[in-house]
Amino acid sequence: MIFENWLNQPDSAEIYAEQALIISRRLNDQKNISKSLRLLGGTFNYKGEFEKALKYNVEALEIANQINDSILMHNALNNIGFVNISLGNFQNALEYLMRSYEMKKKLKVTYGLEHTLNNIGLVYQQALMFDSAHHYLQKGLMVAKKNQDYELMIYSQNNIGNTHLKQFEFDEAEKYFRSSLRYTQKHENRNWQAVTLYGMGQVMLFKAQYDSARYYLNQSFSIRESIKDQKGMGEIYLWLAKLNFMQGEEEQSLSFLRKGDSIANKIKAKDLLIKINEVEAMIQQKLGNFEKANEILSTNLKLKDSLYVNALGRNLSLINLKLRENQNRILLQESQIALKEKSFQNLVYISILILIIPFSFLLVLIFQRNRKINNTLKKQNDKVEAQKEEIETQKEYLEQNLKKLEDAKNVISQQKEELEILNQQLAGTVDKRNIELKSVNERLRTTSLELDNFIYKSSHDIKGPIVRLMGICDLALQDVEDAKALNYFSMLDKAALRLNIIIESLKLISELQEKQLKNRLIDFRTILQDSFNEAAYIENIKVFKLNIDIEKDFLFYSDESLVKLIAFNLIQNSLQLMKSENLKNYHITFSVSQKSDDISMLFKLDGLKLIDDETNKLMNGFSKAQNEYENISIGLYTVKQCIQKLKGNLTIKSSKGKDTIFEVSLPKTVQ
Repeated sequence: MIFENWLNQPDSAEIYAEQALIISRRLNDQKNISKSLRLLGGTFNYKGEFEKALKYNVEALEIANQINDSILMHNALNNIGFVNISLGNFQNALEYLMRSYEMKKKLKVTYGLEHTLNNIGLVYQQALMFDSAHHYLQKGLMVAKKNQDYELMIYSQNNIGNTHLKQFEFDEAEKYFRSSLRYTQKHENRNWQAVTLYGMGQVMLFKAQYDSARYYLNQSFSIRESIKDQKGMGEIYLWLAKLNFMQGEEEQSLSFLRKGDSIANKIKAKDLLIKINEVEAMIQQKLGNFEKANEILSTNLKLKDSLYVNALGRNLSLINLKLRENQNRILLQESQIALKEKSFQNLVYISILILIIPFSFLLVLIFQRNRKINNTLKKQNDKVEAQKEEIETQKEYLEQNLKKLEDAKNVISQQKEELEILNQQLAGTVDKRNIELKSVNERLRTTSLELDNFIYKSSHDIKGPIVRLMGICDLALQDVEDAKALNYFSMLDKAALRLNIIIESLKLISELQEKQLKNRLIDFRTILQDSFNEAAYIENIKVFKLNIDIEKDFLFYSDESLVKLIAFNLIQNSLQLMKSENLKNYHITFSVSQKSDDISMLFKLDGLKLIDDETNKLMNGFSKAQNEYENISIGLYTVKQCIQKLKGNLTIKSSKGKDTIFEVSLPKTVQ
């Protein structure tokens, strides 16, 4: 039950393992106690609780050594090595895994061999020794294929794919991950399926295929969440943050980092915390928050120090375990020697009692055999003494390593002090830059106020002559009878009206930041019809069609003046774009629908097809019609400013490649 559940339902596997441990202890069954402890450690490993996993596996190894069970020993050694990989103790990991591998080869055991080979490959992968990593990972894959173990084939291919990822060989990595995906469709293993999807997400991200990357990462997250793989969830939050950062979405990226930080702190995954802090510091630097970035980097330094101290503590705790293992081996050998001596003595006594008289000639043979056995025993004793000396040498070596670790800690402390000095210098530089930036901002604010005053006064001075010109045109259109003159006055009237609209837009833009929004019930039908008629007159379009589709009992409150400007400028610029494309029919469809928090207004330009490059230019306020219609830029700019004031959004898209759609989203209440 434990094996069937620990990858897909680790919580259930943990319960079964605890029950097995209770029963084994009740029966005082040392073999099953060791096995239960090892399996319980395995469940914690797949849940990301590595300290608990190491604790239970070390206990399992101690019992296996006491009862001298080789099978339990090599399995526990493998598991301890695997947990040390997750904890970042790669030297210890390689030592335990190699011991497990040598025991498996000596005992000719195939069970778990794929795991051990893969784990050795993972250590070399972390050490960036990729040739050695591929050597062991490919051997693990060959064993899995020979045994037709599809789950371990998935596991091996995922590890090979991740190794190619670290080598930036994305096509090779994708090949192995896609092969694993095909296996997961027929052979369910939710844990390794999540790893496969996670790897595909990274490949797609490196290839700048962001939509695909987000899809694979979200799929992997759903599986990891269902099996409560805490560290896996935290790692995916980190990569989703990287994805959003690469797409310029810094706030969303910070949101994912906060979620990953919460999980990493919960499970005490300091290596994951360090990676999260590195990405957050990079984002804060891009946003100009240098003090925040500096604070995060200082925190990261402390985390690395504590990670080093924890690794040092684990290494020291494992020294005692290694010494106990060696002592147990010596005691076992001494007991075997004593047993042989006792057996020999018994044999001598029995031989004397039975054969002393009739078979005296055998005494010579016995004496020779005794001498031979004594020589053998002497050699074995010499071997034991040599092993004792070797253990003492290893102890001295470990003490020397401990001293080196202490020296390294002192170097790190010195570097930390130097970094603090640099941080203080950086803080002074940041303060100086902040003062300079404040001065520049003050000058910009003054310049902006002067520009606003200039626009306001200029528009006021220009508006008088334009209004008089419009009045003259209006009188002329009523009194003049000459057709040619009427045409000229009509053109002049339209130009004056267009200029008046531009001046009003400039004036509004200059006042927009200080404008107080007023909520009123919006009559879309009237606003759209009036705006369309006025725009059609200005653009000299006499044959047109406007469809208005508004939901029944639709109510919307917002600032009426800004909604009118949005509607008029979008309709006018839409007509200009349609004229620039020489369309025969001018057909605009307007529809409005409501959602839970906002409304959506769609302006559909039938028959107008724009390529992506033109759409991007429109979003920046320009189009290929700019030379013919000079005010299209100010019109779209006015629309964007009004929508921004109302906390809304503007998008331009194509409908089936035939029509162009302006979509305006506005909140239901003005904030």
